[in-house]
Amino acid sequence: MGNLGELKPKVVSLHGGWGNRASYSRTRENVSGYSPGAAGPTRLTKSCTFDMFVNEYEHTIDVKGRMAVPAKFRAQIDRGAVISKGMGTCLSVYPRERWDEKSAELAAGKASDELRDFERRIYPSASEVELDAQGRMSISARLRAYARLESEVTVAGVRDHFEIWDRATWRTYQERLEKEGENIPF
Repeated sequence: MGNLGELKPKVVSLHGGWGNRASYSRTRENVSGYSPGAAGPTRLTKSCTFDMFVNEYEHTIDVKGRMAVPAKFRAQIDRGAVISKGMGTCLSVYPRERWDEKSAELAAGKASDELRDFERRIYPSASEVELDAQGRMSISARLRAYARLESEVTVAGVRDHFEIWDRATWRTYQERLEKEGENIPF
């Protein structure tokens, strides 16, 4: 029986180190182990570079539906972003370039009926994000209702995007994850 490292995908090219910047290009999956030049399925991904969204922040949404974007996230969406329904009861905000890449990835893996349903769920609710002079974004009433957002929210960095959660819902979700914590690979 081999070691556990043989069961994980092997990263062939990863640039960036431990900072918040990452660039991924190719992974080689080989359940019998990895060695240079070893045969095995290779999964190519479009090379992209992005600043990782990490940490969580507590913010509020005002009566006009505006929320201040955490200062550390603002530079990452300065070339545009898209907000949409997220997985679960939250909203997802992706930098524009990553939104385009993610959309293509998700569409490529779906059958036509499944793709149609996915597109009808995500795209009609999505909108472009523009920050005002105070670094705030407006969240439509429809998206706030979907995610059950009132005033107090948590903004959570999730690698290539950030999510906006009702603060109490986020805490309950995190408590559940803590109880299941022994399965976390880190």
